[in-house]
Amino acid sequence: LRFSFQRGWDKESDYAELLERNFERDRALTYTASGPHKADFRIRAEGTPVEDLLSRGQLKLLMCALRLAQGEFLTSQSGRRCIYLIDDFASELDESRRRLLAERLKATQAQVFVSAISAGHVIDMTDEKGKMFRVEQGKIAVQPED
Repeated sequence: LRFSFQRGWDKESDYAELLERNFERDRALTYTASGPHKADFRIRAEGTPVEDLLSRGQLKLLMCALRLAQGEFLTSQSGRRCIYLIDDFASELDESRRRLLAERLKATQAQVFVSAISAGHVIDMTDEKGKMFRVEQGKIAVQPED
């Protein structure tokens, strides 16, 4: 695998100066047109972008693995655990992959928030410390334990 990163603004420019120089333009656009939010992280395998080689489930697992590695690094540097937010936890993953991802997330001992269409999709995420909530018609309620 080959990784590349473009930071989202010209490497010759100081970011603070860039923001100041482009302030009026960005204000007219109503958004900041350059900066770290425009960064691009690319992964290639044998010269081909991984999104052209991997399934959606494989891409999701790859991105989760990268985020978990990033979280582990940040925890090692700061001594503080990350909080993970995962929308639609089960999408693109079969049961064995969901279980594997759930195990990896639990191993971090971090606080994890996940959303899912079905409670059965996140059953591997629950333990004695965890709580499951249900959102229906804009109201939040604790999901009763079975």
